Amino acid sequence: MTGNPPPPQLEPAIGFALAALRRRIRRYVWLEGIAAAVVWLGAAFWLSLAVDWLFEPSRTVRGLALAVALSILAVVLYRLVVRRAFVRLSDRNMAMLLERRFPQFRESLLTAVELSERRADAASCNPQMLKRTCRLAAEPFQDVRLDDVFDPRPLRRSAAGALLLTMSVVVLAVALPEATKTWSRRNLFFSNELWPRRTKLIVDGFDGGAVKVARGADFDMAARADLRMPMVPETVEIRYRSQSGARGRAAMAREGAVDRGRDRFQRYTHTFRGVLSPMELDVLGGDDAVRGLKIEVVDNPTLAEMVLDCRYPDYMDRPARTLPVSGAMQIPFGTDLTVRARGNKDLVEIEVRSASDDAGNPATLKIAGDPRAVEYPAGPLRGDQTLLFTLLDRDGIKSREPIRLILAALEDETPQLALRLKGIGTAITPLAQLPVAGPVTDDYGLAKAWFEFGVDEQELRDHPIATPSGNPTRLELQQSLDVRDLKLQPGQKLLVGVKAADRYNLADGPHIGVSERWLLEVVTAEQLRAMLEARELVLRQRFERMIEEVVETRDSLLRLQFTAGPPAESAASDETAAAAEPGDATETTSDSPERRLALNALRTERALQNSRKDAYEVLGVAEAFDEIRQELVNNRIDTAELRMRLEQGIIAPLERIGGEMFPELERRLDDVRGALTDENLAPAPRDRAREQSEAILAAMREVLGRMIELEDFNEAVELLRQIVEMQEKLNDQTKQRHKSRLRDLLED
Repeated sequence: MTGNPPPPQLEPAIGFALAALRRRIRRYVWLEGIAAAVVWLGAAFWLSLAVDWLFEPSRTVRGLALAVALSILAVVLYRLVVRRAFVRLSDRNMAMLLERRFPQFRESLLTAVELSERRADAASCNPQMLKRTCRLAAEPFQDVRLDDVFDPRPLRRSAAGALLLTMSVVVLAVALPEATKTWSRRNLFFSNELWPRRTKLIVDGFDGGAVKVARGADFDMAARADLRMPMVPETVEIRYRSQSGARGRAAMAREGAVDRGRDRFQRYTHTFRGVLSPMELDVLGGDDAVRGLKIEVVDNPTLAEMVLDCRYPDYMDRPARTLPVSGAMQIPFGTDLTVRARGNKDLVEIEVRSASDDAGNPATLKIAGDPRAVEYPAGPLRGDQTLLFTLLDRDGIKSREPIRLILAALEDETPQLALRLKGIGTAITPLAQLPVAGPVTDDYGLAKAWFEFGVDEQELRDHPIATPSGNPTRLELQQSLDVRDLKLQPGQKLLVGVKAADRYNLADGPHIGVSERWLLEVVTAEQLRAMLEARELVLRQRFERMIEEVVETRDSLLRLQFTAGPPAESAASDETAAAAEPGDATETTSDSPERRLALNALRTERALQNSRKDAYEVLGVAEAFDEIRQELVNNRIDTAELRMRLEQGIIAPLERIGGEMFPELERRLDDVRGALTDENLAPAPRDRAREQSEAILAAMREVLGRMIELEDFNEAVELLRQIVEMQEKLNDQTKQRHKSRLRDLLED
């Protein structure tokens, strides 16, 4: 019987040894990987415990830390367990491992394993040789310990570390179960529970962890440490971060010394000056910390578009008005005011008080309806007042400084009377009338005006003056008081004035203004005429001096010289020669052009000044004669002929001389001054100016003659008046004699 022999088989001892080695390798991998994972978990526990205890990170940070720890655990398990424990381990791999570790096999074990796995045939391998090789490979197993294949030190280190960390966690859990539970709740279940403290801090004012502060305002931050806790921090620190990314720290000030038996808290404060941007804050003290506080910056509440609704007192007769507020407001006394404004943001409450209210009783306005509309009835204005508005908005922000509304009460003014007696002097006749003229003004309207007069020491009496209807604020008064009804006698004195009342009806009633008071002496018509004639005489003498000055002006024009040699005497009158200026002889001897020009300029300028002065004085004389005329008329002692002589013979010519002729002379003198440097052109304007001065002299001399005639007329009138008086006396004496004779006849 023929056939192939069965393939050689490994010795059972070799198979058992290789399988045992394989199992030990996998057990080693599992033990080492699990120990490493336990080591990592223990390390992660203690690391997270330390970080969480010291810094108490947020829920997000704790979640990230747990995710990182689990990720590293997965990497450890994969690298040390999964990737190694499930790798296929063949007999050849085991044989090679034993060959390398135990040299006594002399490669017999590896050869036997490889040939048995390949099922070598007889042609390629002698079965007897293979069988012998397998037997030789099995012999060393009697002296081989499989545990020697492994290095126990890594496994021991991992196991020791795992055991140590596990025991430390167990000890912590047994010794401090609350701490362990707190860690698990915070790091496994992400609770916001804080670690137990020896210090407890409370930060005031941060509702919901945030507080709103007006932009640019100071913020006073306060923290309290509970004195019932074991530790009270010496210092409390604020760590802040602004919106721009700037960071900083500030130590809070500890306020005073506290008594644990009496006080409950230790207080700490800090002031942020001029807060302009939002900030995040952390407050740390002892082992406690209050984190995540926020300062939100909002606009400061204020009032804009403030107006005053003004309802004026009835006596002013003014319609109601709405005035925009701009600075200090000047408002009439007694005006009923309502303040209206709009806030820059939604308001909740407004506190209004007066700056002069020392008692501090503010009015509080609750905002209803439009949250930005403000309306405050201030009532009648009875004096200067400053209203202070303190705003509270919906953010809980109070205005840093009260908004001021300054109200200046304008008191009703007394009527002003700028009156004068027109055409009345210091003396009057019993038949006189007293004309009063001038403006009467009041700020809000006049009610009435009247004369007030008194004779000697008698009680003052009133005489009404007609005033226009309505509410006039200015009255051009043209009224007269007729004194004939007063039956005055010469020698008495009359005190006269004018009063005016306004329409003011508040407080103590209307205000009364008083004009200047005039004290007038009552004289006879003859006495007054004598007084007026004396004034006429003084005016005539004054006018004569003016004529002399005009003569001098004319003479100075005659002495203007534009060529060498003496001035032309043909144009000079006898008066000119008599009035020659001192120094003319010297002037003729020094006949240089510059000298002539300087003298001509001086004389022309002097003539101009004299012309202006004389014109003003002539008009003054005309006005004085007009006053005399008015006094004659107002005292009823004038005649038609006398008025005509004064008006047409003196006043009108004087006004023409001063208002027309002298200004024309001034214009011609200006022409002379402009032509002084040209010897050919200058004589013509000089001659025209001289002609005008001659015309003025002629007109003034004519008026002077009228004044003399008036004086003669007054003397004639006075003589006639004396004759009439003598005739009246003679008639009275004749009547008395006739009565006496008739009485004698009747008696006989």
